[in-house]
Amino acid sequence: MGVGALTDVGRVRKINEDSYKTVESDDYTYAIVADGMGGHLAGEVASSLAVNCISEHIEKHLTPELDRFQAMEVIRQGFLYANTRIYEYSCENESVMGMGTTATLCMLRGGFVIFAHVGDSRAYMISDSICQITRDHSYVQELVKLGQITPEEAKHHPRRNIITRAMGVENTVKVDTGVKPYSGERLLLCSDGLIDEIEDAELLEAVRRGTPSECAERLVKMAKDRGGNDNITAVVMEGEMTDAER
Repeated sequence: MGVGALTDVGRVRKINEDSYKTVESDDYTYAIVADGMGGHLAGEVASSLAVNCISEHIEKHLTPELDRFQAMEVIRQGFLYANTRIYEYSCENESVMGMGTTATLCMLRGGFVIFAHVGDSRAYMISDSICQITRDHSYVQELVKLGQITPEEAKHHPRRNIITRAMGVENTVKVDTGVKPYSGERLLLCSDGLIDEIEDAELLEAVRRGTPSECAERLVKMAKDRGGNDNITAVVMEGEMTDAER
Protein backbone atom coordinates (compact mmCIF):
# COMPACT_ATOMS: atom_id res chain seq x y z
CA MET A 1 0.00 0.00 0.00
CA GLY A 2 1.06 3.58 -0.60
CA VAL A 3 -0.55 6.75 0.75
CA GLY A 4 0.42 10.39 0.25
CA ALA A 5 -1.49 13.25 1.87
CA LEU A 6 -1.16 17.00 2.24
CA THR A 7 -3.37 19.86 3.41
CA ASP A 8 -2.70 23.57 3.05
CA VAL A 9 -4.51 26.73 4.16
CA GLY A 10 -4.13 28.21 0.66
CA ARG A 11 -3.36 31.84 -0.11
CA VAL A 12 -6.60 33.57 0.97
CA ARG A 13 -8.06 31.93 4.07
CA LYS A 14 -6.52 32.51 7.51
CA ILE A 15 -7.63 29.18 9.02
CA ASN A 16 -7.47 25.70 7.51
CA GLU A 17 -10.90 24.14 8.05
CA ASP A 18 -9.96 20.97 6.13
CA SER A 19 -9.01 17.79 7.99
CA TYR A 20 -7.84 14.39 6.82
CA LYS A 21 -6.88 11.06 8.30
CA THR A 22 -5.17 8.02 6.80
CA VAL A 23 -5.10 4.57 8.41
CA GLU A 24 -3.17 1.51 7.30
CA SER A 25 -3.60 -1.92 8.88
CA ASP A 26 -3.08 -5.57 7.92
CA ASP A 27 -6.71 -5.84 6.78
CA TYR A 28 -7.43 -2.49 5.13
CA THR A 29 -6.20 0.98 4.25
CA TYR A 30 -8.46 3.99 4.21
CA ALA A 31 -8.43 7.76 4.03
CA ILE A 32 -10.97 10.41 5.02
CA VAL A 33 -11.10 14.02 3.81
CA ALA A 34 -13.40 16.56 5.47
CA ASP A 35 -14.00 20.23 4.62
CA GLY A 36 -15.54 22.16 7.50
CA MET A 37 -17.83 25.16 7.45
CA GLY A 38 -19.08 27.61 10.05
CA GLY A 39 -17.88 30.65 11.94
CA HIS A 40 -14.45 31.29 13.45
CA LEU A 41 -12.83 27.90 14.18
CA ALA A 42 -16.19 26.10 13.88
CA GLY A 43 -15.40 24.45 10.54
CA GLU A 44 -12.06 23.26 11.86
CA VAL A 45 -13.80 21.67 14.86
CA ALA A 46 -16.45 20.00 12.69
CA SER A 47 -14.01 18.50 10.17
CA SER A 48 -11.70 17.25 12.91
CA LEU A 49 -14.60 15.62 14.75
CA ALA A 50 -15.74 13.97 11.52
CA VAL A 51 -12.47 12.26 10.64
CA ASN A 52 -11.76 11.21 14.21
CA CYS A 53 -15.25 9.90 15.03
CA ILE A 54 -15.56 7.96 11.77
CA SER A 55 -12.14 6.43 12.34
CA GLU A 56 -12.98 5.59 15.95
CA HIS A 57 -16.14 3.76 14.89
CA ILE A 58 -14.39 1.80 12.11
CA GLU A 59 -11.55 0.67 14.32
CA LYS A 60 -14.03 -0.50 16.95
CA HIS A 61 -16.50 -2.33 14.69
CA LEU A 62 -14.80 -3.40 11.43
CA THR A 63 -13.60 -6.97 11.95
CA PRO A 64 -11.91 -9.30 9.41
CA GLU A 65 -14.84 -11.72 9.07
CA LEU A 66 -17.20 -9.07 7.69
CA ASP A 67 -17.80 -9.09 3.92
CA ARG A 68 -17.51 -5.95 1.81
CA PHE A 69 -21.16 -5.00 2.15
CA GLN A 70 -21.09 -5.45 5.91
CA ALA A 71 -17.91 -3.36 5.99
CA MET A 72 -19.70 -0.68 3.96
CA GLU A 73 -22.50 -0.64 6.54
CA VAL A 74 -19.97 -0.24 9.37
CA ILE A 75 -18.57 2.78 7.53
CA ARG A 76 -22.04 4.22 6.97
CA GLN A 77 -22.81 3.83 10.66
CA GLY A 78 -19.51 5.56 11.41
CA PHE A 79 -20.68 8.56 9.41
CA LEU A 80 -23.97 8.60 11.34
CA TYR A 81 -22.08 8.37 14.64
CA ALA A 82 -19.86 11.28 13.62
CA ASN A 83 -22.88 13.30 12.49
CA THR A 84 -24.51 12.87 15.90
CA ARG A 85 -21.32 13.85 17.73
CA ILE A 86 -20.88 17.00 15.62
CA TYR A 87 -24.54 17.99 15.96
CA GLU A 88 -24.56 17.48 19.74
CA TYR A 89 -21.30 19.40 20.18
CA SER A 90 -22.73 22.26 18.12
CA CYS A 91 -25.89 22.37 20.24
CA GLU A 92 -23.87 22.37 23.47
CA ASN A 93 -21.38 25.07 22.42
CA GLU A 94 -22.82 28.38 21.27
CA SER A 95 -19.54 29.52 19.71
CA VAL A 96 -19.72 26.77 17.08
CA MET A 97 -23.49 26.53 16.67
CA GLY A 98 -24.53 25.63 13.13
CA MET A 99 -21.16 24.22 12.13
CA GLY A 100 -20.95 21.40 9.62
CA THR A 101 -18.56 19.56 7.35
CA THR A 102 -18.27 17.41 4.28
CA ALA A 103 -16.74 13.94 4.66
CA THR A 104 -15.46 11.53 2.01
CA LEU A 105 -13.87 8.13 2.70
CA CYS A 106 -12.27 5.46 0.53
CA MET A 107 -11.13 2.09 1.86
CA LEU A 108 -9.07 -0.58 0.09
CA ARG A 109 -10.06 -3.97 1.48
CA GLY A 110 -10.12 -7.48 0.02
CA GLY A 111 -9.79 -6.43 -3.61
CA PHE A 112 -12.48 -3.74 -3.42
CA VAL A 113 -12.81 -0.01 -2.96
CA ILE A 114 -15.48 0.81 -0.39
CA PHE A 115 -16.50 4.47 -0.33
CA ALA A 116 -18.87 6.79 1.48
CA HIS A 117 -19.48 10.51 1.38
CA VAL A 118 -21.57 13.51 2.39
CA GLY A 119 -21.09 16.88 0.70
CA ASP A 120 -18.88 17.92 -2.19
CA SER A 121 -15.42 16.64 -1.28
CA ARG A 122 -14.64 14.12 -4.01
CA ALA A 123 -13.14 10.69 -4.61
CA TYR A 124 -11.71 9.58 -7.95
CA MET A 125 -10.34 6.31 -9.35
CA ILE A 126 -7.45 6.96 -11.72
CA SER A 127 -5.61 4.64 -14.15
CA ASP A 128 -5.47 5.36 -17.89
CA SER A 129 -8.55 7.49 -17.34
CA ILE A 130 -10.18 9.33 -14.45
CA CYS A 131 -13.54 8.42 -12.91
CA GLN A 132 -15.27 10.43 -10.20
CA ILE A 133 -16.91 7.84 -7.93
CA THR A 134 -18.72 10.29 -5.65
CA ARG A 135 -21.54 12.61 -6.70
CA ASP A 136 -21.44 16.12 -5.28
CA HIS A 137 -24.22 17.04 -2.91
CA SER A 138 -24.33 20.58 -4.23
CA TYR A 139 -26.69 23.15 -5.69
CA VAL A 140 -25.05 23.05 -9.12
CA GLN A 141 -25.10 19.25 -9.24
CA GLU A 142 -28.86 19.39 -8.74
CA LEU A 143 -29.07 21.83 -11.66
CA VAL A 144 -27.04 19.42 -13.80
CA LYS A 145 -29.30 16.55 -12.76
CA LEU A 146 -32.36 18.58 -13.81
CA GLY A 147 -30.73 19.43 -17.14
CA GLN A 148 -30.74 23.16 -16.44
CA ILE A 149 -26.96 23.53 -16.84
CA THR A 150 -24.20 21.37 -18.32
CA PRO A 151 -21.39 19.75 -16.28
CA GLU A 152 -18.98 22.22 -17.90
CA GLU A 153 -21.14 25.19 -16.84
CA ALA A 154 -21.29 23.75 -13.31
CA LYS A 155 -17.50 24.02 -12.95
CA HIS A 156 -17.63 27.80 -13.23
CA HIS A 157 -21.08 28.55 -11.79
CA PRO A 158 -20.99 31.36 -9.18
CA ARG A 159 -22.92 29.15 -6.72
CA ARG A 160 -20.85 26.00 -7.26
CA ASN A 161 -19.67 25.91 -3.62
CA ILE A 162 -23.16 25.78 -2.09
CA ILE A 163 -23.70 22.28 -0.71
CA THR A 164 -27.06 20.62 -0.16
CA ARG A 165 -25.97 18.01 2.37
CA ALA A 166 -23.49 18.26 5.26
CA MET A 167 -22.47 16.43 8.40
CA GLY A 168 -23.60 17.83 11.75
CA VAL A 169 -26.13 20.39 10.54
CA GLU A 170 -29.10 18.22 11.56
CA ASN A 171 -29.43 15.30 13.95
CA THR A 172 -29.33 12.80 11.10
CA VAL A 173 -27.89 12.71 7.59
CA LYS A 174 -28.16 10.57 4.46
CA VAL A 175 -24.83 8.95 3.57
CA ASP A 176 -24.05 7.82 0.02
CA THR A 177 -22.06 4.56 -0.11
CA GLY A 178 -20.71 2.20 -2.75
CA VAL A 179 -18.35 -0.68 -3.55
CA LYS A 180 -16.22 -1.16 -6.69
CA PRO A 181 -13.73 -3.87 -7.70
CA TYR A 182 -10.16 -2.69 -7.30
CA SER A 183 -7.52 -3.40 -9.95
CA GLY A 184 -4.55 -1.31 -8.86
CA GLU A 185 -5.92 2.15 -9.69
CA ARG A 186 -4.82 5.19 -7.77
CA LEU A 187 -7.45 6.83 -5.58
CA LEU A 188 -7.64 10.58 -5.10
CA LEU A 189 -9.65 12.17 -2.29
CA CYS A 190 -9.78 15.95 -2.22
CA SER A 191 -11.60 19.00 -0.94
CA ASP A 192 -13.17 21.52 -3.30
CA GLY A 193 -10.24 23.87 -2.84
CA LEU A 194 -8.35 21.53 -5.18
CA ILE A 195 -11.01 20.79 -7.77
CA ASP A 196 -12.04 24.45 -8.07
CA GLU A 197 -8.57 25.17 -9.48
CA ILE A 198 -7.71 22.02 -11.46
CA GLU A 199 -9.60 20.30 -14.29
CA ASP A 200 -10.14 16.53 -14.32
CA ALA A 201 -7.73 16.00 -17.23
CA GLU A 202 -5.02 17.75 -15.24
CA LEU A 203 -5.81 15.67 -12.17
CA LEU A 204 -5.33 12.55 -14.30
CA GLU A 205 -1.88 13.60 -15.47
CA ALA A 206 -0.77 14.82 -12.05
CA VAL A 207 -1.76 11.64 -10.22
CA ARG A 208 -0.24 9.18 -12.71
CA ARG A 209 3.37 10.39 -12.18
CA GLY A 210 5.56 9.76 -9.14
CA THR A 211 4.85 8.40 -5.68
CA PRO A 212 1.53 9.10 -3.91
CA SER A 213 3.31 11.65 -1.70
CA GLU A 214 4.80 13.41 -4.73
CA CYS A 215 1.36 13.47 -6.36
CA ALA A 216 -0.29 15.04 -3.31
CA GLU A 217 2.43 17.70 -3.11
CA ARG A 218 2.16 18.41 -6.86
CA LEU A 219 -1.61 18.84 -6.70
CA VAL A 220 -1.53 21.21 -3.74
CA LYS A 221 1.19 23.30 -5.37
CA MET A 222 -0.82 23.52 -8.60
CA ALA A 223 -3.90 24.74 -6.72
CA LYS A 224 -1.87 27.32 -4.76
CA ASP A 225 -0.14 28.55 -7.91
CA ARG A 226 -3.56 29.20 -9.44
CA GLY A 227 -4.73 31.36 -6.57
CA GLY A 228 -5.26 29.06 -3.60
CA ASN A 229 -8.62 30.68 -2.93
CA ASP A 230 -9.72 27.99 -0.46
CA ASN A 231 -8.13 25.42 1.81
CA ILE A 232 -6.62 22.59 -0.21
CA THR A 233 -6.41 18.91 0.72
CA ALA A 234 -5.30 15.98 -1.43
CA VAL A 235 -4.86 12.31 -0.49
CA VAL A 236 -3.53 9.80 -3.03
CA MET A 237 -3.74 6.06 -2.30
CA GLU A 238 -2.69 2.96 -4.19
CA GLY A 239 -2.57 -0.75 -3.43
CA GLU A 240 -1.49 -3.93 -5.13
CA MET A 241 -3.49 -5.12 -8.12
CA THR A 242 -5.85 -7.89 -7.00
CA ASP A 243 -8.51 -10.10 -8.50
CA ALA A 244 -11.63 -9.00 -6.69
CA GLU A 245 -14.21 -11.63 -5.90
CA ARG A 246 -17.00 -10.76 -8.32
